[in-house]
Amino acid sequence: MIPHVDGRKDEQEEDHIPFAIDSPKNVKWYDLILLNRPLRIVVVVLIVAIVLPVLMYRYIFFPTLELAPTDGLSMGSCVVARDARLPCGKESVPLEECHPQCCYDHSNNLCYHRYPARFSYLLREEWAERVNMTPRSLSLPYGSSSSIRNIRLSINEVSASHLTLTFHHSVDIIGRRIHEKNYNYEVMRPELNIIVSSDQGVIFNTARGPLIASENIWELTFKLTDDTLYGLGEIPLEPGTVKVIYNHKGGISSIPLIFAKLNGSYHGLLIDTMAPTEVIVRRDNQLVLRSLTDFGLKLHLFVGPEPADIMRDVMKTIKVKKNLEYWMLGAHICREAVHDDPLEDLKTFLRTASFQEIPFDSHCGSLPIVFDTQCNSDMVNMVNKGAHLVKSGGKKYIPQISPYIKYMPPPSADIDDDDNPTESTNPKQPKTTTMVEDRCFDDEKFDQYIIRDPDSLYPYKGKANGYDVIYPGFSRGSDDFMNAIWNFNTDFDGIILENSWPLDEHEKDFEGMEDYLPYFSGSLEDAFHLVPQWNATRPVRALGRAPGDAVFPGQTYFKTHNDYGNRFSSAFRVIKGSVPTYSSSTWMNGEVIINRQGVPTSWTHLRKELVEASLGGISGQWYWSSPICGDTDDFDKSYQTRLCAKWYMAATYMPMIRIHSKIHERDPLGFVGIDRKHMIKALNRRLSLLPYFYTTLQEGPLLRPMFFQYPSVEELTDLTTQFAVGNDLLIVPNLQPMQTHVHVRMPPGTWYEFWSGLEIFGGVGEAVTMTTTEADFFSLVRGGSIIVMQKESHLTAEMTRLNSRYSLLVALDCDITLTTPSDDEKLTTDSLTSTDDDNTSEDKEITSTTTREEGAAEKGNGQTDDGDSSSQSEEQTVKTCEATGKLFMTDKMSIIIKATARTVTITASGKDFSVFCDSSDAIWAKTVNEIIVFGLDDEKNNYDESRVVKVTIDLCDLMVKDELTYRFLAN
Repeated sequence: MIPHVDGRKDEQEEDHIPFAIDSPKNVKWYDLILLNRPLRIVVVVLIVAIVLPVLMYRYIFFPTLELAPTDGLSMGSCVVARDARLPCGKESVPLEECHPQCCYDHSNNLCYHRYPARFSYLLREEWAERVNMTPRSLSLPYGSSSSIRNIRLSINEVSASHLTLTFHHSVDIIGRRIHEKNYNYEVMRPELNIIVSSDQGVIFNTARGPLIASENIWELTFKLTDDTLYGLGEIPLEPGTVKVIYNHKGGISSIPLIFAKLNGSYHGLLIDTMAPTEVIVRRDNQLVLRSLTDFGLKLHLFVGPEPADIMRDVMKTIKVKKNLEYWMLGAHICREAVHDDPLEDLKTFLRTASFQEIPFDSHCGSLPIVFDTQCNSDMVNMVNKGAHLVKSGGKKYIPQISPYIKYMPPPSADIDDDDNPTESTNPKQPKTTTMVEDRCFDDEKFDQYIIRDPDSLYPYKGKANGYDVIYPGFSRGSDDFMNAIWNFNTDFDGIILENSWPLDEHEKDFEGMEDYLPYFSGSLEDAFHLVPQWNATRPVRALGRAPGDAVFPGQTYFKTHNDYGNRFSSAFRVIKGSVPTYSSSTWMNGEVIINRQGVPTSWTHLRKELVEASLGGISGQWYWSSPICGDTDDFDKSYQTRLCAKWYMAATYMPMIRIHSKIHERDPLGFVGIDRKHMIKALNRRLSLLPYFYTTLQEGPLLRPMFFQYPSVEELTDLTTQFAVGNDLLIVPNLQPMQTHVHVRMPPGTWYEFWSGLEIFGGVGEAVTMTTTEADFFSLVRGGSIIVMQKESHLTAEMTRLNSRYSLLVALDCDITLTTPSDDEKLTTDSLTSTDDDNTSEDKEITSTTTREEGAAEKGNGQTDDGDSSSQSEEQTVKTCEATGKLFMTDKMSIIIKATARTVTITASGKDFSVFCDSSDAIWAKTVNEIIVFGLDDEKNNYDESRVVKVTIDLCDLMVKDELTYRFLAN
C-alpha cells in the first residue's frame, strides 16, 4: 500500500500558522535608513555635502589640527579659491616646511595664507600716525624670523590726487592733511585693513591679506583692481608675472609704476622702496610685495582718473628736469675699436660716414673711459685725441664712462699674493711689477670711498670685461676723490654712464643665502648675479681720519644698491657741472636720461623695446635712449640684417637713439646694398620729423601706448601692435620676418596714411588690414593736425634745423552738415560764394541742391499742375575743414599754424625772432617751401591722394605782420 499525505490536515494546519506581518519585529533606526532607498540617498547626500568637506578641510588643507586663536580674533579659512590663494612664505614646499598657521594643499604641495591672514598687525585703538601696531603672530613663515614688535602707518596727503602710505618702524613720520582731495581712506581695526577709494571706486585694498614686518623681509599684499594692470615693462601686466626692483642687466629701466584700470578710469601705484623688492602678480590681480628691507615699505597712490593725470603727478614726485637740447634727438654712435689703433679706426669712420652722408650728432670717441689705479698716460692721450677728432668733425663728444676702477694692488700691500697678485700671471707676457710711482690712485687716502669686502677690511674686488675692478661708493663729499681719478679732457657735451648697476661679472655662490637673508628666490638670484656681492659694505667716511686708520664698515651694500647710479651721476657733476647725463641705472631720478643697455638682438626684443620706451615715457621719463639693433654680442649679420634694418625704421619714432658697435658693427657702414639704404633713409626720415618730435616733447612723451592715448576705447587699451607718436601720429610696425600685412585698430577721428594721404576708413576699434613691405613702417597721421617737417636732411640735427626749409603737412578734419537756409541766409551765402577775396568764405564749401515737392494730384492725362500745387525748397551741404599745428622753437618763440580747406595761416607766439631771422644767432630755418594737404576732394588733388603746392613763405615777415596767409586752393 502506498502511503499518501492527508491534504485536508495540512491545509488546516497551514491556516493556523501566523504570517510575519501579523507579528512585527523590533526594527532598528539604521535598518529603516538602509532599507529605505529614498532616505538612504538623502543621508548619502548629506554626508557628501557636510561631512566630506569637513574631513577635507581638516586633513587636506590643515597641516596640523588647530584650535581657535587665543586672541579671540578671526580664525581664518583655508577654503580659498585657487585664484585667490596667497603664498605663505615659499609657495611650493613640503608639508613639514609649511608654517602651522598657514594652509596646505596636499595635491599641489602649496603653502598659502588663510583668509583673513593670520600674519597681520593689530590696532588696539583708533589709527593715528604715532599709534603702534603689534603683530598677531610673532613667528613668521620665513625660517627663524620673528615679527617686529611695533610698527606704524603714516599716510601723507600730498595733493588732491596723490597720497602715500608708509609702513615703518623708525622715527616719527607725520603726513600732511588737506581739506580738498579726490580720495578718502579708511584704516580698520583691530586687524589692520586699509581701503582707499575715489570717485571711480576702491583703488587700493589690503583685503585682510598678510602684512609681515621682520628684519630684512617685509611683505604686503593688496589689490588695485579686478580689471587690467599695466606697467613694469608689460602691456598688460599679466597674472603670474614676477618682477624684481633691483637695478641689474635686463631689469626694469623705468620707475616701478603700475597703472590700474577700473570702471573706465585709471589710477596708479608707485613702489618707492629702495631695497630689493619682488613684485608678484597673482591670478586674481592681487599684488604681493616682498622687500629685503629693514626700514619698511612706501607706496604712492595716484587717483588719476586719466593716465596723463597719473604721469603728471609722478613727474612731480621724481622731480623731472626738462633739459632737452635739440641735438640730443639725433643719433649717437659709439664704435669700440677692435683693431690695434683706435684713433685710426675713428678717423676712418668719421671720414667714410661723412662721404656716405650718414647723419648722426654725437660720438663716444676712440675708447670708452674706465678709471684705473695705474697712471696709463697712453690711454689718457688716446681718449683726449679721440675727443678732439670728434669735435673737429662737427659732432658732439659724449664719452661712455663706467663707474668701477681697474685695480692693481700696491706692491707694499700686505695682501695674500694668491688672491691679489701684483705681477702678471700670463706666461706669454713678461713679468712686470707695479711701482709706487706708477700709481695715480692713493690707496690710503681714498680707501674710505671704496666698497669693502664682506669678509675683510680690504676693498671688494669684482670682475668687469676681464679686469679686476674695485667700486667707489660715491658718497657725499667725494670731490677730491673724483678729481683724483679724472685725468681726461673735460671738453665734452654729455656723458653716458654705462654699466652703472654697477656691473660685476665675478662668479657668485648663493648657497646658504637663507642663512643670511630670510627670503631668497630664483628671481632675486638672477638680479643679484651681475652686481657686487650683496653683503659687501659701504664704508663710513670718518671725517678727519688719518691715513692708516681703520676703515669702519658701513651699511650692507644691497640695501642701497638701487641708489648707486644716482650717486655716480651726482658725483660726476664735480668734473663738469650739469651736462646731459644718460645712465643705465637710476632710482626715482627725473634729472637723467634713461640709457637702455644689455638689449639682445631679436624680433621679440625689438617689440619689447617699443613697449619699454612707451611705458617709460608715460611714467614721466620722456627722455629715453634705446640701442638700435641691440647692444649685446649675440648679433649675427648672416640672418639678422633685415631685423637690424627694421630696428632702424622703428628707431625713427623713438625719443632718443644710440648705435653701439663693439664686436659687431651695427652702424650703417657695417652693411651694404639695399639694407644700408634702408638704414640711412630711416635716419634721414627721423631728421625730417624732429621739429614735430621736439615740439611734442615740450608737453608730453613721444612714444605712447594706446591705453594712454585712448584710455576710453576698450578695443585699443591692451594693444602692443601699434603706438601713438605724440597726439598726431600712429605707427603700426610689421615686426615679423617677411610680414606683408598689418592690422590697424582704428582710433577715433579721421586718419590718413602718413606718406601718401590715403584716408583709412573704419569704425572706432575696428581692425583694418593694410599691406606693408620690409622697406615700410606703416604710419598714420590724424585728421585735424599739421605736422611741421624738414625734408632736406643734413649731417646733423642742428644743421638740418638751421638749413632745411619747412614742409607743412596739413591733414584736414572735415565736418559735413546739411542745412535749409532762410532767405536772409541764402542772400549771405550768395554773397560769400561770389566773392573770392572774402576770407570768411574760406572755412566752408557750400553746395546747393533744389528739390520739388508735389502738392497736387496727377491729372488724368499724366500732367501736373505747375501752379500753387507744388513748392520748391533748397538744401545746402556745408563742408567745414580745419587743422592746427605748432612748432616750438624756444621758450620765447613758437610758430602757430592753422588751415582751412583753402588757406594756411601762420602766426607767431612770442617776440624772439632772432632764433630764425638773425643771421648770426639763428638756430632755425626761416622759409616754408612746401604745403601738402590731405583730405581734399579728388578733383582738387594734384597727386593721387593729396595736393602738393610749392611755396615761398618767409617767416621773418611776421616781424611786421600779425599773420601770414597763403591760399593753396583758388576755388
